[in-house]
Amino acid sequence: MRNKIISAGILALALLFAGNIYAVGQGNSNAPVTATQVQQQNQVENQVENQVENQVENQVENQGEADQIQTQEQGEDNENEGENEDKTQNQQEPENGNGNQNQEQNQEQKNNEVKTNNGSSTSEQRRSAVANAVQELLQVADRSGGIGQQVRLIAQTQNQNQEKLEANLQKIETRNIFMKFVFGPDYNEINNAKKILEQNREQIQQLNQIKDQLSNQGDIQSLAQQIQTLEQTNSEIGDSLGTAQKGFSLFGWMFKLFSK
Repeated sequence: MRNKIISAGILALALLFAGNIYAVGQGNSNAPVTATQVQQQNQVENQVENQVENQVENQVENQGEADQIQTQEQGEDNENEGENEDKTQNQQEPENGNGNQNQEQNQEQKNNEVKTNNGSSTSEQRRSAVANAVQELLQVADRSGGIGQQVRLIAQTQNQNQEKLEANLQKIETRNIFMKFVFGPDYNEINNAKKILEQNREQIQQLNQIKDQLSNQGDIQSLAQQIQTLEQTNSEIGDSLGTAQKGFSLFGWMFKLFSK
């Protein structure tokens, strides 16, 4: 760009110089050229040359300053863009980290809710099954005369025991993880649940004996079905107690000895 400006200035100077010579030649074509005319012509040429040089230098200087300013502005813009990109990246990284952490926490919470809902659903199903069995036993007791009172007492006890067992299981299954790792499962609740299950087994044996004394086939069949329901419920609770005792603990063996 600078070379183009200088070339243009030189060209303008040459044209101006040629024009001056032509003008002087035309104005004095019939007269001889004197020393004064030559001196005047040289002065004009020097003035023109100085003006052209000054103009060229000013243009070159202005163009250089403009180029320098533009280069500086581009450098500042690039630097600002780099800083903005770094800030954006730094802002996005924590957000992504928090997002992943929140997602893991939400997933863990959902898993815990699913486990809790499944446990509650299973518990409600057992309660409902035992409650229906108790109602059937009470109906048999109303039709069985003398042995009906014994059946009624067993039915009421089974209903109460089922509520106790579900309460024991809830405490066992919701025991703190740290407590379970150090001290093992809640052996007191486990032992209480085992005692209730043993009482249930004894009463189920009594129901089997009563069934053999009945003469009504409908009552015999109904009693057999309720006995099967009670046995299945006790078996599920026994499996849950066995599962709760599995796993490593630091001092669980010692607390198991003291809890007997």
